[in-house]
Amino acid sequence: MNSNEIEYLECDVLVIGSGGTGSQAVQGAAEEGLKVIVISKDPMSSSDTKICEGVITVRESGDTTDTKEILSENIKLAGADLPDNKITAAFANDSKSAYDRLRNNGLRPSINKEKNTPKTLAIAMGGHNKSRSVGHKNSGIAFGHTNWDTIIKYKNVNYYEDCWFLEVVKKEFQKNNNKDIEVLGGLIYDAARGKILFIKAPSVIIASGGLSSLYFPKTDTMRGNTGDSYALGIQAGADLIDMEQIQFLPFCLASPPSYEGLLAGEPSTASFLGVLRDKNKKIILDSVYLRTRAECSEAIMRAVEDGRGSPNGGAFLDMTKNMSAPKSGKYFMKYLKSALPSAYNNARQALGKEAGKAEIPWEVRPSAHYSMGGIRVDEYTRVIHSTENLYEPKIIKGLFAAGQAMGGLFGANRLGSTSLTELAVFGYRAGKSAAKNANQSTKHNNYDIFHENYMKFKNIFNKKGKLKAYKLKLDLQKKCWDNIGPARTEKKLKIMLSFLNKIEKDLKSINVPNEMIWNQQFIDFIELKNMIITAKAVTTASLKRDKSVGGHVRLDKKTSSLFSKPYSTLIKINKNNSFGAYKLFRKKTSLKRIINYKISEKFRFMKAKILRSLPESISDSIIENKYKNILGTNKTIIKPGSIDGASGDKVNQI
Repeated sequence: MNSNEIEYLECDVLVIGSGGTGSQAVQGAAEEGLKVIVISKDPMSSSDTKICEGVITVRESGDTTDTKEILSENIKLAGADLPDNKITAAFANDSKSAYDRLRNNGLRPSINKEKNTPKTLAIAMGGHNKSRSVGHKNSGIAFGHTNWDTIIKYKNVNYYEDCWFLEVVKKEFQKNNNKDIEVLGGLIYDAARGKILFIKAPSVIIASGGLSSLYFPKTDTMRGNTGDSYALGIQAGADLIDMEQIQFLPFCLASPPSYEGLLAGEPSTASFLGVLRDKNKKIILDSVYLRTRAECSEAIMRAVEDGRGSPNGGAFLDMTKNMSAPKSGKYFMKYLKSALPSAYNNARQALGKEAGKAEIPWEVRPSAHYSMGGIRVDEYTRVIHSTENLYEPKIIKGLFAAGQAMGGLFGANRLGSTSLTELAVFGYRAGKSAAKNANQSTKHNNYDIFHENYMKFKNIFNKKGKLKAYKLKLDLQKKCWDNIGPARTEKKLKIMLSFLNKIEKDLKSINVPNEMIWNQQFIDFIELKNMIITAKAVTTASLKRDKSVGGHVRLDKKTSSLFSKPYSTLIKINKNNSFGAYKLFRKKTSLKRIINYKISEKFRFMKAKILRSLPESISDSIIENKYKNILGTNKTIIKPGSIDGASGDKVNQI
């Protein structure tokens, strides 16, 4: 490399990622009149947001009794009390204003004409205790266009595509056995132009997505989710929390190969009579539409581990009873096609006409979807790192994380439709926090420390090894699914750690040619390195949590008790450069609130059971009337008190 291959830039706020979170961070900072630079390794706004189902949680959208406290508590209790109270409160508080901001930026929901409000899904998504999930006709495309428009409308924003963020540049000060960390900017590989960018910035926002590519092809997400957020964060000195908590969507396609991993439906897709069956046609889970994603995934993978799985390592989602009902069947089909249209189309195209008509069960299998853990932040998205006392962390000055990059919001389980709200709420908060920090910071005058950090990346080019990074990446992805996938044991986790130690050593023997313009081998090397760091964090956290809870299923251990003291796992790099794992105990919800929550949940399941046990002539008429109301066929507004206890005034009472 020579000086012509280095480009020197400056800005006030540097945003890593151009998806939903990144675009909201850009808006938050750009509104303050600051100079913003966006770095994206994929084309602008080509993120998970753009390929999602386009369903977003908006408080009070379907039920006026949905308060901030109810939404915050719903998220916290669904997450097994692992979420941070201040972060869930911020989510609930900003939910409505965040959605209004998206609409102001061009997002167009379907409108309930009777109420002149955004239309919510017909049946509340699994785990929600209120109807609050708003759908959009063009799914993620509608959000993707909104994100793009948000970024390009500001004249004080520059963006760079086809760029890989290599490292957060920082300086450290040792102070009383603890260190202070201050961000100076970042190093970036501009593949399209063959340059290394030195970008000075007092504020850096990590908004670069999740880790689901660890499990490819068993994922429904974009290929760019190579754990960059967590690797960048922990190497900058941040703590990672709850990294074992990975959400596997339960109802994804297991075949054919061209459709493997794609979403086929949500728990709510099963509707009132859908069940899960094993290969012997035995029911392994009923009342599916009331279940969380984690519950459904766990039921499937336990059947697989017991040898009762379907031919392609999953189970069968059986909705035939919904379809065959004399009166309500036709309404179910209308609901099935309209609730999550792109997911339904995936299933119909992959599984055939009979499956498309719900005349036969669908073979489904969990697929990696979302990291519920991530970088440790406060409610303002400021990244924090541990001192000797885990409960007295310090702010990393100038570093922020939002969206899937951050932890602390969802804990052990994420309710459907909350991710789009998370990115809108905390992306914007990150932009505002970063702008405030930039306004209060003194600019640094030289690039000396950038040059020091750059040398380790310069030395990667022209490596004369015999191994190929992309082949090692394939090996890593298979090992991740087998050992840290949706079903884990201590034996598998220890096998994974041994493999990670070996593949980390193999990095020294990877071949990388000495060329600057679009060096794919260098890109593969960087992504593989990030994937190894992230997989090690997931594995270490999984060993620390030795009971099943939420998205973390230990087949060799018991399920964590509802009444046990909740804790988050915390991963940080120790002084000897090893990964340390700790327990960060969380504030437990009062016993009274937990009991009330569980009673309400049991009541919903009891009513669902009663409905299934009624003679078909009676249950069919009840369900028909419910469909008419939730699909808008009946004009009469029914009072709250639904069979599922979740859909507010759109469903009928028994």
